[in-house]
Amino acid sequence: MNKFDELITEYSYMFTKSYRIDTVSGVQQGHLKDNVFAADKTVSRKPILPIAIMDNVDAGVQKVQIGVWDLGRWKKIVVEREVLTNSSKIIKLANQGVPVGTDNSRLMAQYFNDLLAEYDEKIPRNPARSVMGWVEQDEKRLFMPYEAGIDFDGEDSYKYLYDAIKQRGTLQEWVDYCLPHRLCIEIRLVMAAAFASPLIELVGENPFVMHLWGGTGTAKTVSLLIAASIYGDPKPGKLVRTMDMTANAMRGTAAFLNSIPFCGDELQTIKSKWNGSYDQLIMQITEGIDRGRMKYNSIEDIKSWKCSFLFTGEEPCVKAGSGGGVANRVIQIEVSKKLVDDGNAVANFFRTHFGTAGPEYIGALQSGLFDIDGIYRSYFSDLIKTDTTDKQAGAMALMLTGDKIAHDVFWPDEPEMTTDMVVQYLASARQVDVSERAYQYACGVVSENSCNFTNSSRIVWGQANEDGTVYINRSVLARILTDAGYDFEACKKAWERNGYLLKRCDGRVSHSVKLNEIVTSCIKLKLPNQDQPQLTDFFGAIPFTED
Repeated sequence: MNKFDELITEYSYMFTKSYRIDTVSGVQQGHLKDNVFAADKTVSRKPILPIAIMDNVDAGVQKVQIGVWDLGRWKKIVVEREVLTNSSKIIKLANQGVPVGTDNSRLMAQYFNDLLAEYDEKIPRNPARSVMGWVEQDEKRLFMPYEAGIDFDGEDSYKYLYDAIKQRGTLQEWVDYCLPHRLCIEIRLVMAAAFASPLIELVGENPFVMHLWGGTGTAKTVSLLIAASIYGDPKPGKLVRTMDMTANAMRGTAAFLNSIPFCGDELQTIKSKWNGSYDQLIMQITEGIDRGRMKYNSIEDIKSWKCSFLFTGEEPCVKAGSGGGVANRVIQIEVSKKLVDDGNAVANFFRTHFGTAGPEYIGALQSGLFDIDGIYRSYFSDLIKTDTTDKQAGAMALMLTGDKIAHDVFWPDEPEMTTDMVVQYLASARQVDVSERAYQYACGVVSENSCNFTNSSRIVWGQANEDGTVYINRSVLARILTDAGYDFEACKKAWERNGYLLKRCDGRVSHSVKLNEIVTSCIKLKLPNQDQPQLTDFFGAIPFTED
């Protein structure tokens, strides 16, 4: 029995009264005469029939999988039920090889409507999902696409991503090849960020960004390939995406991946699209929810995601003028050395060995053998004792938790990664604090332009005092802060609270100081002394330098 006969035999109950199907005549509509089928009209020149009803839990839309006999094989197409049973809409299927046009669209729509109505309970029903990662199904937490019996029913634009979440090579080959490369802490941390992605929803945390930046030739992209290979094909254009995409495309991709990490290479390629700053992008993607949009008669469903974002680039994505919310949501690591010896060989291996670790890792999370929340809370408790912030500690605790579980499942003989090993990569509370960074930046500018604080200068910004304070023209201060992305009005309360801004005896902020024989409104700042700790170069540049 050939493939055609097998399928027709399985669905023969549909063709006992009004319709007949064969490879010569296609689909015929007719009637029974003396228990013999008599054809009246041709519905389709090719055999075509509904073979499954797909109930999409995410979209709340029922779709139908149809089979079209074409060139000696069954071609399967998934289409919304409304399209199949509407004579004007069903013509759209002509682009997919369905023999339908204006001459037979009404007959074919009636054909599908009759079969779906009469045999609704007999046609197999399959649950379908349109997003990957964790999904709720019958009060169970399942992980797409590793669950048997659940079909993919996503938009055509994401099918290439769905197809990339596949396996090639063996798990043991992948595990053995990864082991020596995990001696590099940067590679291990990128992998940890990928392992952390499915944990975000489980522990109730927010999405975060892991950004690896540095000069060319340091194998940052290779590190990204290694991390992406956990879940599927890491080739560029597959699970590793170019960053040259719109914000809508990025959010849509994140919503599709859901719990699987978003891997983006060469962040600097979209710098001009965001006016030289990534702040808005980072805030949007780490919120984990898309903006609502109006259709002409309704509001589109709001998409959400709970994944980590793994980026590479030639510069830090958090700059000196970035907001505290942005700095909080990013773990960024500068790469100043080559991470692998032979980048081409390593990349070639992971282009042919991928996707085998994902099902094993997710199975471990589902097994109940790991107290995921307990492990996470333990790491978080240790990290928050340092001078970092809650969000930074939360992101790194997720990475350590993912690394711990991956260690136990894949590499039990390697040393465990400890909090002491990763604290250096966390931003401190002072580095995250915008007002603190603004103050350090202002002091750095004063130091760099010290000649402008003497009356002998052609350009006078202010006046330096022997007691370690400085008067600076209020307009000049506001301008230099604005140019760096800060706002004086937003910082002055914190400066006053920290003792950086010295007010007048009457409580006013502005001091009247004669500069170049002109009375000028100035701000009085206390300059840092040698014992006062300075900010590090976490944001890509040291904002304060000594003479």
